[in-house]
Amino acid sequence: MQETTQLNSSTCWFDLDSRTLIRISGRDTSTFLQGQLTQDMAALGPDRALWAAHCSPKGRVLATFLTWQTTGTYWLYTPQNVADSIVRRLRMYVLRSQVSVEHMGGITPCIGICGPTGDDFWQSMGWPVLPLSGHHDTVLDIMRVVLSPERVLLAGTPDAMAALKMHCSTAMASGSPQCWTDAAVREGIFEVDSTSQDEWVPQMVNWDLIGGISFKKGCYTGQEIVARTHFLGKVKRRLLRFRTTGTPESGQSLFSHDPGTAPVGKVVQTGQVDSRGTELLAVVHLDALPSAPLHLESAHGPALELLPFPYDVPLD
Repeated sequence: MQETTQLNSSTCWFDLDSRTLIRISGRDTSTFLQGQLTQDMAALGPDRALWAAHCSPKGRVLATFLTWQTTGTYWLYTPQNVADSIVRRLRMYVLRSQVSVEHMGGITPCIGICGPTGDDFWQSMGWPVLPLSGHHDTVLDIMRVVLSPERVLLAGTPDAMAALKMHCSTAMASGSPQCWTDAAVREGIFEVDSTSQDEWVPQMVNWDLIGGISFKKGCYTGQEIVARTHFLGKVKRRLLRFRTTGTPESGQSLFSHDPGTAPVGKVVQTGQVDSRGTELLAVVHLDALPSAPLHLESAHGPALELLPFPYDVPLD
């Protein structure tokens, strides 16, 4: 695990049609979300952006979000293919609270920028430099949310976003949303979508390691299982990053080198492809690691090389 994560050397922009925003507003919004998400809403403050998850009563992740607030309105950034179902589910819990839950697809479009933009790009528009990673601001009806040194999410009104796209087109290359996914794999961020709902306890996908769970807040849906895993149990499966020369696909199983053994992991996301192979994220039984290397699809399949994240993952 000597290799370090490498950032994109070039910068590109693209429409984030595979992602969308959910807007939560109303007098009781903070209290409502405090009872639904793994994150402590009081920790957001005016300019923070934090990861959060919404769980089933059994503590399994139904959706993952990047969340922030602007003047009392809370925003949940999530994969497009879970948004409608999560909006319906959150509305079930509103009851008599003064809360509005809206899917903003088509109303607040999103674009992504991958790679180093530099201060010159923003200053050329007369805008301030970007906030630090994990923070956000709003400039001329556009929210700028910095996920990492490599990824910036921009969302706003259709008119404002159209003008921004024109400026981006003259300043940098048009890229592919796959760049966004590649960066997420390097960063160790796995967003649950419709293919992986209700499968993992948050700690299995490292949500505790990226600050997506508060263990000091009050009750929320699924909190008993999540807290028990943290305080009484041991996380036996973790999200890890690998590279393989095979052709991995989400949902494929990983095996140890011992023939006849059961699968020890599952591919959940594929990322960058280059001459060295394909990067991927997989949820793996930690007790299988001493028998590494692991293999894709069978005990005789392509071997997997374990790669690092920007954060530490306890492997014992």
